[in-house]
Amino acid sequence: MKAKKVTAIILAGAICAAAFTGCGINTGATAASMKNQTVTMGMANFACRYQQANVEDYYKSMLGAKSSSELWSKDLYGNGTTMEDTMKDSVMEQLHEMYTLQAHMKDYDVSVTKDEKAAIKKAAQQFISDNSSEALKEMTADEDTVEELLTLYTIRSKMQKAIEAEADTNVTDEEANERGYTMMTISTTSHQDDSGNTVEYTDDEKKQLKETANKIEDAVKNGKTLEDAAKDEDQQTTTGAYASDDSTLDTSVKKALDDLKEGETSDVIETDSALYIVRLDSETDKDATEKNRQNIIDKRKSDHYNEVLEGWQKKDGWKVNKKNVAKISFKNSLTQQDPNASTETQTSTETQNVESTQ
Repeated sequence: MKAKKVTAIILAGAICAAAFTGCGINTGATAASMKNQTVTMGMANFACRYQQANVEDYYKSMLGAKSSSELWSKDLYGNGTTMEDTMKDSVMEQLHEMYTLQAHMKDYDVSVTKDEKAAIKKAAQQFISDNSSEALKEMTADEDTVEELLTLYTIRSKMQKAIEAEADTNVTDEEANERGYTMMTISTTSHQDDSGNTVEYTDDEKKQLKETANKIEDAVKNGKTLEDAAKDEDQQTTTGAYASDDSTLDTSVKKALDDLKEGETSDVIETDSALYIVRLDSETDKDATEKNRQNIIDKRKSDHYNEVLEGWQKKDGWKVNKKNVAKISFKNSLTQQDPNASTETQTSTETQNVESTQ
């Protein structure tokens, strides 16, 4: 069982009288609907405000916002959408995901056990007990709503595991293999001057950089290691690993590495932005290869999960009532800690916190 952390929260500052009824939220109104399922505004508001409470302090600190209103009105990506609207869209899509999975539990013989139901009920009761009546009203949170959301989390976790279990996890050594290398890089575009300003290299300076790279190449050919040769010219080396389908290395660098045998070092590789010398350290970097193998497996699982989910969702007729969802407001902060309450209460349940939209 995973530990569920529920933070005790109260509303910050003075709030309007309307806030005591969720700022005008009609909890029974429709926020979204799909085949055989209606999502109420009470559930949508609670899910959105719970997410707000989970991430608000982090975002305030990261973005330097002094108030909840300032934070959630930010157009972080310059696309005309506020952080509040981005968050609400994300939470509504999470609800779509969870209700879709709930509708297909029988397809994977998934159920919520008696023990899980008991743990969920206990967690919901604890959440209601730990939070002020003002906060609960602002979040339109009652025991049934909290219990339903925690149940959806549990179903999502169990369904995701069941669906991902179908993915092919057999990754061959060839597919996973990553070769280890050491690289010396000299940028030929710009550098920092003594005042910290970015300055473009002149043509004469670029020639000098090329001469430096050639000196390092010659030193290696005469028996020095790439590390020592680079250090003699005040240059540094880095290490790494790459797979056959690597797209992060410069094309010319990858080609040079592909042509090397273990222990061999390349000549100077010249690109539009840098000069490189690389050495192939190993045909197989064991740690990097095993990490890549797991990454491939994880991607296959994720891809299969998304494929199955999207297949169901294409047919479920999901529709969001944008007019109603627009009434959900993050104006009032939910993260001011109650000095008379424990900051965290741990309860045991098979649920997870709502994911951050970082």
